[in-house]
Amino acid sequence: MEAYHATTLLLLAAGAFFIPLLSERVHVPAAVGEILYGILIAEHGLGLIAESQFTHFLGDFGFAFLMFLAGLEIDFVDLERLGRKGLSLVGIAAASVFLLSFGLVSIMSLPIFYVLVLSAMSLGLALVALRDTELGATRLGQSILVAGSFGEFLTIVLLTVTDLSALHGTGLDLALGLVKLGLVFVVAYILLVVLRTLVWWHPKSFERIVRSQDSSEIGIRASFAMMLAFIAVAALLGVEAILGAFVAGALMSFVFREKEVIEEKMSAFGFGFFVPIFFIEVGTRFDFSTVFQQEFVALLAFFLVAGFVVRAAPMLLFRFLGLSFREILSTGIILSAPLTLLIAISQVGLHTGLIDSTASATIVLYAVVGGILFPVLFRRVAPRR
Repeated sequence: MEAYHATTLLLLAAGAFFIPLLSERVHVPAAVGEILYGILIAEHGLGLIAESQFTHFLGDFGFAFLMFLAGLEIDFVDLERLGRKGLSLVGIAAASVFLLSFGLVSIMSLPIFYVLVLSAMSLGLALVALRDTELGATRLGQSILVAGSFGEFLTIVLLTVTDLSALHGTGLDLALGLVKLGLVFVVAYILLVVLRTLVWWHPKSFERIVRSQDSSEIGIRASFAMMLAFIAVAALLGVEAILGAFVAGALMSFVFREKEVIEEKMSAFGFGFFVPIFFIEVGTRFDFSTVFQQEFVALLAFFLVAGFVVRAAPMLLFRFLGLSFREILSTGIILSAPLTLLIAISQVGLHTGLIDSTASATIVLYAVVGGILFPVLFRRVAPRR
């Protein structure tokens, strides 16, 4: 290993270890601290880090791992508990967020890609906020988790479709791309049926996967095998790899309902090293010079205000689930902080050429500012237990 590669790896490892400790002291999400650390040590900052294929691989793998964990976070028990009426309301509310975003972007003649930026929803910071406020088991907490799950799934699918349309344009090539996208879900459904059947007939054999103590760690091996297999399937079909990782996580969550052990172990692997490396690398790609452009500031303010409005307004439907206006406002606030998915969106948009470096940097900073601002507001607005 060359000296500058070794130095880069050392800086990444040091950041992955120390930044969460510092972030905890200043009360900001660790992911925000890691992005800021990446900006600091990058070429546009102190110029300490040197990019390499190895660090790019670690970052890409961390990105895929993050999407796998996002799928694994979906709690299908909570979804079933809501019933048909509750699921319908949550589904309509989540879909309305995207429709409102599309209408706003169309009226203002903005790039259609901004629909994803304004409407993205994610469970990452919502889970942390609910854990801190001990609201996870309440009606408000369950509504946030279910709405976030719906929104996260829609965001990933629409991001993949956007990626396909950018690569293939409109017409026959796009139709073929959508067929390949559908094939990913067909493979997932077939595997789901097979796994559910095997678990039903041979529960003892699959018990090791969710066992907390296992010398061979079969649960971790099964999770990695599932994730890598679906990443490979997505890549072979020409679909965005993050969709394959997300579907793999959701499939594990659906098949193994008592998934707490798997989720805890995989989160330890991911958030212990691979995911922090991804966030640090995102920071290293951030062009700090764009911050001083007038267009940058105006776009950032638009994302913050419009993003909150389009996510909060449809949540008024939750009145039919018995939520108060204060709880509805709390839901809109915390769902306005989709830190991880905004980073994913900025990377895909820049990779496909749908946005330029200034817009990508704006989305990254929007994710950072929103990741600090909205969880703080949620803690102040959400009703106490």
